[in-house]
Amino acid sequence: MIPVSNNDNEYTIGETAELLGVTTRTLRHWDAIGLLSPQYRTWSDYRLYTDADIDTALEILVYRAAGVPLKTIEEFIHGDSSPRGRKERLLAQRTVLTEKIADLHHMVQSLDKLIEEGHTMEAKTKAKLLGRDWQNLEAEAEERWGDTTEWEQSQQAQEEMDDSDWAALVAEAKDFADALADAAERHVEPGSTEAAKLVDRHLASIIRFYEAGREKQILLARMYIADSRFDRYYRGNAGYLLDLIEAQARKEGIDPATAEWR
Repeated sequence: MIPVSNNDNEYTIGETAELLGVTTRTLRHWDAIGLLSPQYRTWSDYRLYTDADIDTALEILVYRAAGVPLKTIEEFIHGDSSPRGRKERLLAQRTVLTEKIADLHHMVQSLDKLIEEGHTMEAKTKAKLLGRDWQNLEAEAEERWGDTTEWEQSQQAQEEMDDSDWAALVAEAKDFADALADAAERHVEPGSTEAAKLVDRHLASIIRFYEAGREKQILLARMYIADSRFDRYYRGNAGYLLDLIEAQARKEGIDPATAEWR
């Protein structure tokens, strides 16, 4: 049984969320996974946060801002808290962030070059901007779908894109991957309103290049989980994305098991 507190400095979940600048849903999720579980409750069994809980929450936010995954943050908070162990984990996370920064600098340099030269993006430059897997993926796509209407539409769409379009595409793709990772971390339920928005965002990114509906989206998402390059692009969340898409399809009366490329 969770004890009832008689301390003076106590905060409801709403007050705590406002203090920290997070949502009550985030706090409930942290409680559910054991990351931050308030020690006390009111007589009505509502969560009560103490100053110590607030301090822990602030520490969690610092780690999260540094890009540390929640699972690792839990180790920081509840696991081996020795200075050496914590330093090793922070150094490892620093290496990851440094590599991300280097990739972003590289993308900015590529965009600056495009802006300076002012022409349609060439394949070599496009590959530098979109990542090391892009050329192989495009070659494989052409071999597999080069004689399809979708491929023709995709090529036409790319020819009409200028530098700002490509920059917007890269930014949107990164933002979507961030949003998907955040949703997975918070265990956003497939079929929910928030999940539906993510699914529609993903479909919009496909429609930008060729005509597609929910069934094509399902088949593409299945391809993502079969190819580690796509799963890496979605930060290990390709399977979660498929779950979201299939759940939304069912809500719309579509059986994912019978999905066809049409």
